[in-house]
Amino acid sequence: MINDLRTFFVTNEVVVLSVCGQVFFVLGLAIALQSRRYSRLELARSLPFLAAFGISHGLHEWGLIFIPIQATYLSELYVRMLQVAQVLLVALSFACLFQFGMALLAPTGRRLWLKALPALVLLGWTLGPFVIGLSLASDLATWQRNAAIWAGYILGFPGSLVAAYGLRRYTLECIAPLRLPHIVRTLRIAGLALGAYAVVGGLVGPPGSFFPATWLNEEVLLRALGVPVEVLRSLVGLVLTVAMIRALEVFEVELDQRIGAMQYAQSLANERERIGRELHDHTMQSVYAAGLLVEKARRWLGNSHPTAVSLDRSMGVLADALVNMRRYILDLQSSPEEVDVATGLQRLIR
Repeated sequence: MINDLRTFFVTNEVVVLSVCGQVFFVLGLAIALQSRRYSRLELARSLPFLAAFGISHGLHEWGLIFIPIQATYLSELYVRMLQVAQVLLVALSFACLFQFGMALLAPTGRRLWLKALPALVLLGWTLGPFVIGLSLASDLATWQRNAAIWAGYILGFPGSLVAAYGLRRYTLECIAPLRLPHIVRTLRIAGLALGAYAVVGGLVGPPGSFFPATWLNEEVLLRALGVPVEVLRSLVGLVLTVAMIRALEVFEVELDQRIGAMQYAQSLANERERIGRELHDHTMQSVYAAGLLVEKARRWLGNSHPTAVSLDRSMGVLADALVNMRRYILDLQSSPEEVDVATGLQRLIR
């Protein structure tokens, strides 16, 4: 049974690699097309790294198909350049996944050194297995295999675990309080998929001459299960893709809440404007008219009349009332920061 399964997948290797690349490319493209610049959620600022991971990793998987095809009519120099670019691409994809996790663990303005860690690890890989390894390798194929293995060990495996942990912690701290249980469940599934990818994408790589690549590699997995690792990566990538696409609903919920808040603020501003207008058009005019009547009576009675002092006090009280009402009207006017719903929506879609 295992032999038949292995034969089937080996025979259809091109299809398997094509599907694997397509799954990750769709993951990256779906996230990249969902522009969330207006969002206040930290997840929106982290998702571009996950999108870059999906696109670059999909291109790397497709390279396993197209580079051998290109080798049939391109010169050896160009083929080697493509192979070098493919190795760089897989390392870059892992670094983007690493950065996605770090961006969730270290929000803007806090623990900025964590955000530089993936770049430092990528630099270490570039100077070590990539540059030094190229000078020490006996042939390009050995160097390419060893560089890919080390990219999985020092970038793919820890990057996937950090992304899984960062997504889980962010979900519990920032999404769970929003009382969106279906999105919380979806993000947890995405976190589990990232954890699984740490194994099938980071630890399980090409066979190598050093531990643990000698006993945990793609060939060992194929002999044991009859299934190539690309199939497992495709399944994990498919789960991650579906989960993240469904989790993007959180931005729709956020948008609805912000629109509701703008509508409430607009209705409140309209009510304050109505009250201010009524105070100005009716109450202030009545108080002003009363003040004129009192002033006229005061002049008619003269200074010697016993009620002159009371009338003077009444005029002072009415004048103070006018001053207070003017201040109230100014306070009721909309502040410069308050905008209507249409203006707020225009800002969101820019």
